[in-house]
Amino acid sequence: MSDERLPTGVPGLDPILGGGLIPNTLYLVKGAPGTGKTTLGLQFLLEGARRGEKCLYLGLSETRGQIGTVARSFGWNIEGIDIHDMRRRGEGGEEIASYTVFSPSEVELEEIGREVMEQIERVNPARLVLDSLSEIRLLSENPYRYRRALLTLVDRITEQRACTGLLLDLESQGDQGVVAETLTSGVLDLEQLSPEYGGERRRVQVRKMRASASMGGYHDLRIGEGGVEVFPRLVAATCRAKHSSAGVRTGVAELDALLGGGIDRGTSTLLIGPAGTGKSTIAAQIATQAAGRGDKAVILCFDESPTNLLIRATALKMPLQKYVDAGAIELVPVDPAELTPGQIAHRLRAQAERGCRVVVIDSLNGYLSAMPEERFLAAHLHELLAYLSEKGVVTLLTLAQHGFFGGSDTSVNISYVADAVLLFRYFEAAGEVRQALSVVKKRTGPHERTVRELRLGPDGVQLGEPLAGFQGGLVGNPGLQRGELPGGERERSE
Repeated sequence: MSDERLPTGVPGLDPILGGGLIPNTLYLVKGAPGTGKTTLGLQFLLEGARRGEKCLYLGLSETRGQIGTVARSFGWNIEGIDIHDMRRRGEGGEEIASYTVFSPSEVELEEIGREVMEQIERVNPARLVLDSLSEIRLLSENPYRYRRALLTLVDRITEQRACTGLLLDLESQGDQGVVAETLTSGVLDLEQLSPEYGGERRRVQVRKMRASASMGGYHDLRIGEGGVEVFPRLVAATCRAKHSSAGVRTGVAELDALLGGGIDRGTSTLLIGPAGTGKSTIAAQIATQAAGRGDKAVILCFDESPTNLLIRATALKMPLQKYVDAGAIELVPVDPAELTPGQIAHRLRAQAERGCRVVVIDSLNGYLSAMPEERFLAAHLHELLAYLSEKGVVTLLTLAQHGFFGGSDTSVNISYVADAVLLFRYFEAAGEVRQALSVVKKRTGPHERTVRELRLGPDGVQLGEPLAGFQGGLVGNPGLQRGELPGGERERSE
């Protein structure tokens, strides 16, 4: 079979289909109302018109006026598409009632088949969309007649004309629902999900692709200003690449010492601790330092607005604003109620392909809110982080633990998703609430095992000497040992 593929005109769909559709075959596009079937079909025809191909739209469910309304809503010019309205049936009621030998539905089925072939012979299209099969199924009344009518129609189209077509159909239950699937070369399932909070979610699955490989699983789908856009599921194994493993300095000598020399390229680091302990600040510090070396960085702001982040950075004498203005760092506000994980991964993939070398996801708690099914978060993150690792990207992920003093309870398997873990904690000393930082894990090399005090103020980010006199800090219950204060100074006894 030829390796030639026909582009669909739908961004992100061709990679899922192995490069596009196989020419001169028919495909079934199924889904409930509102999932984007008609829009996808129009994009398929518009791509053909752009390439100079003859295109035919046969509307059994949509009128010419309705199609024009859809096209205008997206700003499309459909003059290059031949649109034939077939929704005129039932007007000759008296004539239909006069049939005595054949039932009206059988006569009408025959008329539909004849009219479809007449239009195909008139236009001789390279691309065809039949919207939809639901009327044929209703007229058939039973699976046997539906299969016979559909088989006749498919045979006429594929045997007589060199035509690639999409047959649109509503999702249906029972035996009639699988008839069209057995007669076409491929099946695309479009679904719409309605979470309890936030906008609706759409996704597509290639359920069948005859004589061709396809990317399995569900892929997020969005209907935006440009029509249907698909966000292919990330498969890190297909993106193998070599990259440097050199360490990336943080700009804070003591933090570099904690990390055993810095953060290695192509690794992911989890910054975990209670709210307000400095996770976002340290992540911004590392991104700013990278930008100063000439690397591009992106910070996805789930929990905090970019404006507030810039204000805090300025107060800490961190030149984040300077690099944002220069385009070296991009601050991206993310609403997890409106974006799907597929869209977020697509955006990060585009950033990595444009040369971004530091990615900050602030925070995983916000990312979790974008997942319609939380149990798949770890698997999804694993694929995303593996892909960024293959691109040599330093990935920083913040995760807020429950309560102000933290604990071991988190929603993410830390060892599964991260190569290194920075643990942030509050502790009390000399009547003050202070912050501490330690590195509890680093897969790619040795690291310092001490706990250091973290200070954030007008002088920027600073780390103190190891807190040799404390114990219990990692579990959120720090206490002095033998009356010692931070830095080794002992308490005076009265």
